[in-house]
Amino acid sequence: MDLMTSGSALRPRPLFSVVAAVYNVERYLPEFIASVEGQSLDQRQIEVVVVDDGSTDGSLALLEAWARRQPALVKVVTKANGGQASARNLGLEHATGTWVTFSDPDDIFDRDYFRAGERFAAAHPEVEIMGARIIVLDEALGRRVEHTRARQYDAGPRVVDLRDEPNVFPGGTNLCSFRLDRIKSAGLRFDARLRPTFEDVHFTARFVLGLPEPIVGIVPTMGYIYRKRATNDSTLQRAWSHPGRFTDVLELGHLDLLERARSADGSIRAWVQQLVIYDLSWYISEDEKPQSLVRIDPSVLDRFHELFRRVCGLLDPAVVRAHTVRAMEPRWSDLLAHGCRGEPWHSSRAEQTKVDPEMRLRRIVYRFVGDGPVDAFTADGRSIEPSFAKTRSCVYFDRTFMSERIAWLPVDVDLELRLDGQPIPIGPPASGSVRSPRERAQSAIRTRDAAWLGRLAYRGARLALARGLARLPLWRSYRDAWVLMDRMDDAGDNAERLFEHLRAERPDVNAWFVVERDTPAWNRLRPAYGGRLVARGSLRWAMLMLRSSWLISSHADRGVVEPPQITSVGLRRTWKLAFLGHGVTQIDLSRWLNTKDFDFIATTTPDERRSMVEDGTPYGYTAREVRQTGMPRFDRLLALGRAVDPGARDLILISPTWRKWFAASVDIESGNRGIDPAVWDSDYLTNWLAVVRSTEVAAAASRRGWQVGFMPHPVFQALLPSLEVPPYVQRLSFDDDVQGYFARAALVVTDYSSVAFDAAALDRPIVYFQFDRDAFFGGGHIGDRGYFDYDRDGFGPVATTAAEAIRAIVASIESGPRTTAEFQARIDRTFIQQDGRACARVVGAIEELSREYVTTSGR
Repeated sequence: MDLMTSGSALRPRPLFSVVAAVYNVERYLPEFIASVEGQSLDQRQIEVVVVDDGSTDGSLALLEAWARRQPALVKVVTKANGGQASARNLGLEHATGTWVTFSDPDDIFDRDYFRAGERFAAAHPEVEIMGARIIVLDEALGRRVEHTRARQYDAGPRVVDLRDEPNVFPGGTNLCSFRLDRIKSAGLRFDARLRPTFEDVHFTARFVLGLPEPIVGIVPTMGYIYRKRATNDSTLQRAWSHPGRFTDVLELGHLDLLERARSADGSIRAWVQQLVIYDLSWYISEDEKPQSLVRIDPSVLDRFHELFRRVCGLLDPAVVRAHTVRAMEPRWSDLLAHGCRGEPWHSSRAEQTKVDPEMRLRRIVYRFVGDGPVDAFTADGRSIEPSFAKTRSCVYFDRTFMSERIAWLPVDVDLELRLDGQPIPIGPPASGSVRSPRERAQSAIRTRDAAWLGRLAYRGARLALARGLARLPLWRSYRDAWVLMDRMDDAGDNAERLFEHLRAERPDVNAWFVVERDTPAWNRLRPAYGGRLVARGSLRWAMLMLRSSWLISSHADRGVVEPPQITSVGLRRTWKLAFLGHGVTQIDLSRWLNTKDFDFIATTTPDERRSMVEDGTPYGYTAREVRQTGMPRFDRLLALGRAVDPGARDLILISPTWRKWFAASVDIESGNRGIDPAVWDSDYLTNWLAVVRSTEVAAAASRRGWQVGFMPHPVFQALLPSLEVPPYVQRLSFDDDVQGYFARAALVVTDYSSVAFDAAALDRPIVYFQFDRDAFFGGGHIGDRGYFDYDRDGFGPVATTAAEAIRAIVASIESGPRTTAEFQARIDRTFIQQDGRACARVVGAIEELSREYVTTSGR
């Protein structure tokens, strides 16, 4: 190893040593350096040991310039790249302070960080480890946000015995100051095998386990500002695709700590269990996300599940239930406490998770492991069957760990539940550690969070304004409104088609359409619907939403289904949610749809509906919510398609979907995405342009007199103007009448997009081009592989190379604008409601969900 030191200077032993492992953080170092130099503590009490771990940017030059300018403060050590743990271990050899902390060089010390540490250490000489208060700087949001461990700082500076408060922990090594002499006498070092995360918590926990008693100092006046990068390129943010996260962290981190923490009686210290529970909860919550970052290499998947089950098997269920650091969903606790033990189990209480006042029904949920108990419901002492019920598979990391029973039952009865003959109480879901608004406000005052307090005052003003609006005459006109939306800034999808139907056929329904003002959709719809068109974000819109009974949309972006302008100011959501869908759901979207809690979901095909409501599927919906109605836009699509004779079909429509890995800068509220410039040099564009530019396709199309059109997904529409395509290729926009393109289509070429169902509904030939199938279904895109198998169920041939795709396209062109018998049979099995009455069925379903549910037996 090549070692160099600079900036050495003789001086008394400093009080604090800062060890920082540096790798390619040039853009963040100036702020880090300024935060050290700006400390209120005498600078002579501080030394900084920075270890450059083989940086390839300008980090080392900045550090060496700092050491030349501040030789008494800074010591620079260099080494070949070997990871953060090895760099910190090397820096530890050069540290001389009474206390040592291991900061990250993209973070920032609060001005009084070391002054507060000095005072606390002087007041509590028995303490050998001090934990600072973490403040999260979220670059994407442009502000500081509260950390999940914020509650442990609310009581102010204090000494904590972890045996009494096992949910408290001083933090990772970037937050902690350790007595350096204790580290050296114990020979404690970072485990360099622990990558990509947890090595810091592992170090801290081993330090505390080595103390005579688990006594720690919690010092909220030591403010440590942790940077959550907007670029998502920190070690922690990239860790979900690292194989070590799913092997080494569990084996060398979690299991190692749990075994080290065994007491003489065989029990494991609760505070160590809580550390592991906290870390595992992030695995579960990340895997639940609709756009999860979890990427488990297939080669380590079995090993991960073995280790995960071993770790969870060491956790005491009572300790899991006592976790308060994160607001644990009950299903997370059940998974950690019972899902991995291989023993039959069921909930000791059932949860009432929702009430539908219009249908007079409530949703009851319990979970179980194994074959499941026999359940029996009674209402007012009389045996009843659920109005709707389902058993959902709780799938995590591609494996089913437990099941969840979902049952809808009457609300106005004395309801009892027995599992295997034993009575089970029914209550609301456990609340976890979520704090009330009052607690949050008190914390904000203590921590001087002016931004949060400002938002609180703003919300209060908006709440008062909204209540005043309720007195206006216009308020009455919005009573029981059905609010229809496609996207926040666009229309032309299922919601607009349903709105057209309602205005023409059902004027008795109080229907309104919402879109942002001055958009193309607004300008197009305004002449036809006048006052029935409401500008999203306006005061009229706020009043409309607060009086509505239904919000009906083809999209489920947060700004559509849960507009923060309404929900974030403390106003109660009055509306039910109806999801019309943007296309036929063919992949598994359960992780996304389960977060929305829709009251109605429109499906088009029998298989699509069964994939959501049948027992054993991962969707949390029953036959109450999921109805086979067809999509409203298919009514118009069928009419347009049937009006075009086969001889008039002249368009080869090439329409691939997007790829999540090339979508950047997602707007959480609207769902709109930017485009990563990497797409220009990608296999995605190379393969699709090979098809679009194909001379073989062009020649075959010319012989038929057909045209070639390229219409990428709306996310990638911005690419169109800059694409180099032959002059005979039409650049087609989703701002045009897309259904007209499908009506004209003689052939549709796509990949995984649901536009194939639009084409199949019109009996149009289809070619699938899936060159990146493994990446698409390997967690790279939204959703997982679903019920639909393209080779078994698809409506056309499937190609996996550009050459195969071109041959299939040419063969289809030569065969003419009709499907073959094999694929026509698949289409006929799939579409059984081709009657143009999807709008009417959707309206009927919503009306049924708006009134009291009555069984065939009367109730």
